[in-house]
Amino acid sequence: MNSSTDKVIWLDFNDAPEQGESTKPKHDARELKQRLIDSLDAVLTYLFPAGKYRGKQFIVGDLEGNPGKSLVVELAGSRAGMWMDFATGEGGDIFDAWARVNGFDTASQFPELVDSVAQWLGVSVDQSRPLSATYEKANKPAMPARQQPTDDLGPATGKWDYRDSQGQLIACVYRYDNESGKEFRPWDVRSRSMKAPDPRPLYNQPQILSANQVVLVEGEKAADALIRLGLVATTAMNGANAPIAKTDWSPLKDKHVLVWPDNDDAGAEYARKASEAIACGGAASVAVLHIPGDKSVKWDAYDAVDEGMDVWAFVQSAPRTIVK
Repeated sequence: MNSSTDKVIWLDFNDAPEQGESTKPKHDARELKQRLIDSLDAVLTYLFPAGKYRGKQFIVGDLEGNPGKSLVVELAGSRAGMWMDFATGEGGDIFDAWARVNGFDTASQFPELVDSVAQWLGVSVDQSRPLSATYEKANKPAMPARQQPTDDLGPATGKWDYRDSQGQLIACVYRYDNESGKEFRPWDVRSRSMKAPDPRPLYNQPQILSANQVVLVEGEKAADALIRLGLVATTAMNGANAPIAKTDWSPLKDKHVLVWPDNDDAGAEYARKASEAIACGGAASVAVLHIPGDKSVKWDAYDAVDEGMDVWAFVQSAPRTIVK
């Protein structure tokens, strides 16, 4: 690298459908849905025997019940019973899950779906009194002993989607905060497993595709901070710990790339290795920002935005090392 503190590169960052009388369900669907939510542990254990508990969520591989962590069901609060399959983007409530697992079409077979739920709950047709006045514990299915969470991470405190240039989901990264600090875990959509894809993708590829200048930072949180200001930003998966050789840098080919490292030794090393890989990959230009001397250790792009810094002016005029 050739260090340049006086040369400045100016970047121009410039509910079910209505049924007819003949097909009207014999039961109150809203009451049955509430009963399912009130018996959620038993319901999920019945629908997904391979599922496991993790904090306030129930996790399983998919709607077919395969082991895994892609499909997440909320267990508490106003979203109890709501589920999302992060591998497919599908989601719904506990009625939808019951329908999918048991092969019911919610549009054309809603009465049969409702009857199926009622039969499993042991609710007879004449039990049509208001739920709040008649719900007896004896009518609830036996609750299995609550399983212990599969890990000690608890619920995710952050999630970032990695998509290709056409918007197709490649991977997700989940953040967990616990007594030991923060921890990140990737989900590979193609293999449907909790691991990083090979090669590892860059973040925010749909925006990178049409951009001329791109800022590379450490971590999705920092990238999002810049994106909210209108800058096109990205990060390698795992930030400063990203394996350079296993990262696909090709989306940065022909781009003018500015690397904004965290203010620590790990950040400097990441910037050096990443900038060299990006330059070798065919970027139009590559430079590494110099962090101001008065900034604290680990200061990064997120901190700059949080402090109210004029980030646009900083990326345009701050001293930098020219790599290419």
